[in-house]
Amino acid sequence: MSRDEPEKKDSIRAFDALFTTNHIQIYKLLLPYLDESLQRQLAVYIKYLEFKYTAAYFKHHPFGCMPREFLSDSSQLYHEILPYCSYAERKQVEQLIGLFSTIKNAEEMMETVNMMKELFPEGFSFGEGESGAQDFMQMFQMLSK
Repeated sequence: MSRDEPEKKDSIRAFDALFTTNHIQIYKLLLPYLDESLQRQLAVYIKYLEFKYTAAYFKHHPFGCMPREFLSDSSQLYHEILPYCSYAERKQVEQLIGLFSTIKNAEEMMETVNMMKELFPEGFSFGEGESGAQDFMQMFQMLSK
């Protein structure tokens, strides 16, 4: 369990708490103690009550919702989603994470190239003429050592 996982569960609990009541929570606690047929009926009734409460909440609080969070890194959201994905979805999300990681690495490499061009303008001609690719490859080999 990562140290961020409790925070993720807290945000899910905060959402659930915002759009439910104590009585609905009591019904949820009672579910395992009922016969299967009553559990099914009560489960549907609980979802109905949650929907009804949510609709009434927004009617009375049109601008009320959870505080918006901002992501410092877009891949953070994908990591938060992973535990809730099916196997196929997980593979797709992991591919997205890899893609964004590659893009981030390329951006960092370009920043390094630009910094090198500023530091050594006379000897670093990346992107200028045929020798640009060779300079880039030399720099890449130097950084990978």
